[in-house]
Amino acid sequence: MNQLLLRADAGPQIGMGHVMRCLALAEPWLQADSAVTLLAAAPSPALCAHAESLGVSLHKLSTAPGSPADVAETIALAQSLRAEWLVLDGYHFDAAFQRAVKAAGLRLLVFDDTAHAAHYSADFILNQNLGAAESLYPHREPTTRLLLGPRFVQLRSEFLKDKAARSDSLAPIGGEVRGERASPTPHLLVTLGGSDPDNVTAQVLSILQTIPNFTADIILGPANPHADALRAAISHLPSSIFIHINPPNLPDLMSRADLAICAGGTTAWELSFLGVPMLVLALAENQRTNAERLDQAGAAIHANIASLADDLRTLLADPPRRAQMSARARALVDGLGTFRVWLRLNEDSLHLRPATADDCRRFWEWANDPAVRANSFTSEPIPWEPHVAWFTRKLADANTRLWIAEQADAPLGQVRFDLDASSATISVSLDATQRGRNLGALLIWSACQKLFRESPVETIHAHIKPDNTASIRAFKKAGFEPAGQTEVKGFAALRFALSRAATEP
Repeated sequence: MNQLLLRADAGPQIGMGHVMRCLALAEPWLQADSAVTLLAAAPSPALCAHAESLGVSLHKLSTAPGSPADVAETIALAQSLRAEWLVLDGYHFDAAFQRAVKAAGLRLLVFDDTAHAAHYSADFILNQNLGAAESLYPHREPTTRLLLGPRFVQLRSEFLKDKAARSDSLAPIGGEVRGERASPTPHLLVTLGGSDPDNVTAQVLSILQTIPNFTADIILGPANPHADALRAAISHLPSSIFIHINPPNLPDLMSRADLAICAGGTTAWELSFLGVPMLVLALAENQRTNAERLDQAGAAIHANIASLADDLRTLLADPPRRAQMSARARALVDGLGTFRVWLRLNEDSLHLRPATADDCRRFWEWANDPAVRANSFTSEPIPWEPHVAWFTRKLADANTRLWIAEQADAPLGQVRFDLDASSATISVSLDATQRGRNLGALLIWSACQKLFRESPVETIHAHIKPDNTASIRAFKKAGFEPAGQTEVKGFAALRFALSRAATEP
């Protein structure tokens, strides 16, 4: 079983963002039955409970964060776990820390927001912020790959599960765009991070008292030290203001907001995905650029405490502008960032080999699986003799690539490409015992990467039945984009396409 080791910290001063986006990244591993471990300094009871609820093993760091002893402890744990990947997220993981990890022979991904390290030795740098660019990282190893921008935003799966808009396989995965009709009583959301050490929430509450006719949810993170004082502060305020501490239904609370006041970290991406217009406060210097870029993109207003009351009144009186901000926010985050990173880190975990004559029966059995037949454009069972003739032709066809996917020497599926000049059409299926673990998306991604490396193909096409929602999701996770509709063997089909350029960071 593959192991993933996460190294990140949380607390009243540094907040929860580093740990929470690491745990979001862990979810595809967990869905694929891989083991995940989090190594953290002084984990709070809330963090321990959250990690346990996900199925993540939590280890408490016994040394000073960022120290040479931290390096040694992290490497020792990774080696004892035989971790496939180590993920570092925090500003104390500097150039020396990264060099030591790579010298120990570990594969490394580093979350980064501000290009703080003097040199980067990681295999991957993940900067999910607007404005992330290659020019930020001139001092890196030649083999370091960059994953840049909001298409790699790490979004927890709880944000992907809800809402009718997400049940439509052709709709965006995220929430709906806010309409232009003004609400009789606008609903506000205030969420200023997992800790809010400077208690900016109290200042926002004071400003809200100057705004008439609204309801509000105030979200406090598990590391917020001011919860009791804030409860006391609202005790004499209108009953339309509600405080929630580490709520389990955060996406629901966010979704019902007409307007949010938030910090410029992870929460801004969650609200963007749900299409909630935002007033963004930069509560730390590392949030300032992101807040400014969200403002420039028309998805938010980069506010400050001095301007907040005026900004609130302006937006509450302007539903069309809020609708425009909602649409622009939604366009930034599609909810597939965790899968994009997971695919890149695991693309070499599958072995793809050319099929041989000895694989003929295995292909026949896979092709006649009831689920495969139901989703094919010809649903009747395939007789043996015609299959043998077809398989023999395909093996001899120079314009066909017929591959078996194996993991730990066990066959788990097949992929076929039919090539035509600079394009190809893909067909893929998984063994019934391997479904439900994102392996379909991984097989599609890995096979497409191999084909791009080994051929001049520039675009790969897929044709899928409109009701085959599982395949649609798998191809979307693997980067395929909708490309219209067509007809296959007399049946309506959806077209999807993946370009070579879209697979490159």
